[in-house]
Amino acid sequence: MQLLYHFFDYKGFITGFDSDLFGVEHIIYIILAYISVVLLGIFLRNVNHKKFNTFLKVLSICVLVLEITKITWESYFDITTGRGFNYGGILPLYTCSLFIYTLLIAAWSKGKAREVSLSFLATISMLSGAIGVVQCNGLNWYPFWTFGAWYSLIFHYLMFVVGVLILTTRTKVLKWKDIVISWIPMVILSVIASPANYAYGADYMQIYEGSGVPLFSSLAEVMAAANLRPLFTIIMLSAYMILSAVVVSFCKLIEYIMAKKAPNQKNDEIKKPEDSIAEPQNV
Repeated sequence: MQLLYHFFDYKGFITGFDSDLFGVEHIIYIILAYISVVLLGIFLRNVNHKKFNTFLKVLSICVLVLEITKITWESYFDITTGRGFNYGGILPLYTCSLFIYTLLIAAWSKGKAREVSLSFLATISMLSGAIGVVQCNGLNWYPFWTFGAWYSLIFHYLMFVVGVLILTTRTKVLKWKDIVISWIPMVILSVIASPANYAYGADYMQIYEGSGVPLFSSLAEVMAAANLRPLFTIIMLSAYMILSAVVVSFCKLIEYIMAKKAPNQKNDEIKKPEDSIAEPQNV
């Protein structure tokens, strides 16, 4: 079947499409995305913190506009085709939606709220973005060269690169307690997402059905049959801490390696006393 679509076409209007996930374009994108993130982390590691925060402010507004544009675009098709507003799928109550909120708080606020947001952006958000660049589910619904696909690709890339830059610029230096601190935004959003899941039969934050994760989706079915779905919600929500633990542990490992290496470097740079003392002259 011939593939017929336009850049802003909505799913269901695109014919002859199967999936572009891990297609040639997507694989090239993954390679370029990861290379660019590494290079940006290296070249921008010494950027002034004030300049970096200005960057976060500009980006936070851009990301907010991008999300509003996406919701407006998707709602237009849903409403004009008689399906109405999609409360069960379009609300910004996903785990990745927290990137929007925490980025705004990190860029425009101070104090503990900013620290918590930076902690989330540098851990759960960053690793989710890195995974989303590879496992981009939007490519199962939209061809690569469409707005729907690129919204997802760009959004997850920004999650990835912002987290890396927060770490490399040392805007946030992770501590072991950040494993729990980074989880706070998850808990807060779940207070809204969980009732929405039950009300609309949605799976916001994947804490209702574990969609997209075979192990958790199977567990959700078993626990729902046993009337233990609330317990599954708690288990799934707690599982997100694993992402934070991975990032914090990796950063601590790097710190340990650098700390072990630093004393040796200093010893090499210190001259021996006799090297700097002139020989006494005979009179």
